[in-house]
Amino acid sequence: MNEFETYIKDEFNDNEVNVFFKKIINNFSEESFSFYSEWGEFPFLGKEKQVNSVLIPAIHNYTKNIFLELPFKSKLGNQRFLDIVTTKDNNIFLIELKHSYQSKNDCTTKRTDREWETAINQIADLKKSVVKQHYNYKKYNVYKIALLIMPTFLPSNKKHDILKLSAKEYANKIFHEYEEGYKSKYQANMVGVIKIDKFNDYVHEYSDGNQVYPFISFVTRIERVE
Repeated sequence: MNEFETYIKDEFNDNEVNVFFKKIINNFSEESFSFYSEWGEFPFLGKEKQVNSVLIPAIHNYTKNIFLELPFKSKLGNQRFLDIVTTKDNNIFLIELKHSYQSKNDCTTKRTDREWETAINQIADLKKSVVKQHYNYKKYNVYKIALLIMPTFLPSNKKHDILKLSAKEYANKIFHEYEEGYKSKYQANMVGVIKIDKFNDYVHEYSDGNQVYPFISFVTRIERVE
């Protein structure tokens, strides 16, 4: 049984968003193991576009709808494309997705600076009107989300103290790095973690050795668009 737990920053107190976040990560876990049984590897070990192999069905399984690469004009009039848009009940979620890795001894925020800050900057100027061609957005709660999916890797023949951490403890560790390592503009306000208890059952072979992936982190900044 794979341990799964979500850490949520107290100041962000919106139950509908919390439910959305937890459902997506739980579905992501199930889709990842289904993908592994078919293809013999995890899709989150590749690049951002490959992560969508399981993220998109994870979202669709919950919301039953999804729009990829939604075209819209920036406030400067430039043509842009939003990675993922989905709706659930009276809510619209605008998502910019990034992907990175963490090794057992990395300072997370140093490795992921570029990807994370880019995602934050990309959601900075998103308005409700992004979806005006498709929805009467004034009747919806609209949320903009920067999402960084980050697996942690270890050599398969080595042990490390982080393996003693629960999913909640590891989520707290990652959350505080993204709280202390950045100014307020770039801080995360939600972090979720999947812990794979039997990670040694999923060893990935590379030319320079074998690796395992005991944790997958979902570093997130969610803001309500007023």
